[in-house]
Amino acid sequence: MYPGLMQAFADHVSQQPEMVVFRYKEHGKFVPMNYRQAYEKVGAIASWLSAKGIGKDDRVAILSENSVYWALVDLAIISLGAISVAIYPTLTPRDVHYIIQNSGSTIVFVQDLMQLEKVRSYQNIDDITSIVVMNNQYKGNGNVVNLHDVINYTDSNIKIDNTIQTITPDDPICIIYTSGTTGPPKGVVLTHGNIAYVINTIAGMIGDVSVITESLSFLPLSHALERIAGLFFGVYLGKTVAFAESLNTILSDMQEVKPTHAIAVPRVFEKIFERVVQMAEKSPVKKKIFWWSVKVGRKWSEIVSNKQKPGIVLKVKYAIASALIFKKITRATGGRLKYFVSGGAPLSKQIAEFFHAANILVLEGWGATEVSAPATWNSPHEFKFGSVGKPLPGVEVVVADDGELLVRGPIVFKEYWGRPEATAEAKDSEGWYHTGDIGYIDKDGWVYITDRKKELIINAAGKNISPLNIESVLKQSPYISNVMVYGDRRKYITALVNIDMDNVMQYCKEKGLDVNEKTDLHTLPPVNELIGKEIERLNKDLARFEQVKKFTIIPEDFSVENDMLTPTLKLKRKNIISRYKDAIDAMYEGELLLVE
Repeated sequence: MYPGLMQAFADHVSQQPEMVVFRYKEHGKFVPMNYRQAYEKVGAIASWLSAKGIGKDDRVAILSENSVYWALVDLAIISLGAISVAIYPTLTPRDVHYIIQNSGSTIVFVQDLMQLEKVRSYQNIDDITSIVVMNNQYKGNGNVVNLHDVINYTDSNIKIDNTIQTITPDDPICIIYTSGTTGPPKGVVLTHGNIAYVINTIAGMIGDVSVITESLSFLPLSHALERIAGLFFGVYLGKTVAFAESLNTILSDMQEVKPTHAIAVPRVFEKIFERVVQMAEKSPVKKKIFWWSVKVGRKWSEIVSNKQKPGIVLKVKYAIASALIFKKITRATGGRLKYFVSGGAPLSKQIAEFFHAANILVLEGWGATEVSAPATWNSPHEFKFGSVGKPLPGVEVVVADDGELLVRGPIVFKEYWGRPEATAEAKDSEGWYHTGDIGYIDKDGWVYITDRKKELIINAAGKNISPLNIESVLKQSPYISNVMVYGDRRKYITALVNIDMDNVMQYCKEKGLDVNEKTDLHTLPPVNELIGKEIERLNKDLARFEQVKKFTIIPEDFSVENDMLTPTLKLKRKNIISRYKDAIDAMYEGELLLVE
């Protein structure tokens, strides 16, 4: 039986009280907080919550961007045997209100005054007994208080050492709401046992966990991947978790913190790669050196990852490529990075090989909130780029008759909160979770994801086509920031394109075009010509029936705010298609739609 998260935390406080558990930015510098200090603050917050009537199985919500206080509040809630409810700070008031109502949360911690207003506009506001503002900027009274008043609370005699002892593996630890592309969010209930199993299993796959000491946290803690593989993993194993100042400061924060590992989504690697490409293509000589180095690096990666030895010629070429290109990337990420964990969407094999050549191992995994984040993973000792790894020990993954991947084991969620019908639909009577992902397992046990069950394109010829695969290829262009492909029941594939404003602006200036921030770049013929050439170049990596024949650059980026992305940055295809129906139809002008 594995110890629970809070018991592991308490053990570290006893065994290494001066060890740094959190590092966070304050007045422009990273400030350390050791295990003893963190435990005292967690205890103070828990005491205040207890005095407010919070106990086992009660729900408390957190509506905030990442911060050290997010982590402290989360641990305080969990220490009481209560259930922590994470809410994405980018959600609209409507969705925030739905989650508060559905979860039955009676206390809400909010980041700032903007998030406070979202909660205060809640129709059933009387159901909320207290709201805590985490940046301490609230000036007023009533049921709204600042976090520093909570941390300084001393009127309760609650001892979290005692409450921790009452927690069992079957008790819920948190509710994480799926972002879902259709319908209201569903609250995934994970247990203490789910979390302990995942962390211990991943640690076992790593082996010597002493080589990883500090992670940099920058993905939302309201997302299962960062919460479990980042925050919970670090605290459970007695490591240090540093919180990035923002998504825009990741590289500078890395150089300061020098992390040994981090959690990321493919878009992070794509953006870094795009930036490197942009810098390399400033002159013909640099461009030639860069792409030669990439070719050498991928060849070296392929041989090394297959546990073979490079020949003497390749060794020499790689040493040159490393000195010219790859060592610069290693230094840019702090120099101590052992590996990145990637999840949330498919990662290009070519990009994984590029980072591997830079001595940065990107270990891709696959799963869902419903399976406590990872069901499969490439470990540091056994990995295969292009796959999402093998099932975690003790976890079963099978392919159903229709190609859907099913998962069973101690990582599968308990239920959807208050949604028994939805629970029965997702988790069958034999305990299999129906993931909705389409994929296959090769003869050696490696798992591959090809698409979402409900997102497959079936073209006019009846051919099943993966939009995710095409989109992943197209996003390798430094000039394309996002893309949605279309082609259901059509004769060919089309694309709605978001351009990378910074890179396209730079391109236009280099071509002598008079442009600025107010220029509608998507309307310029040279920009459309540029994107056309990029798509033509990348089409070569696709089968003929997958190739994009027509495209339209749209004037706005897909975003959470305009309801075209989920909080986990997945495309809301139905919303995008509805908003750009005319643009899509125009790309098929003259082609008859097949009617069922």
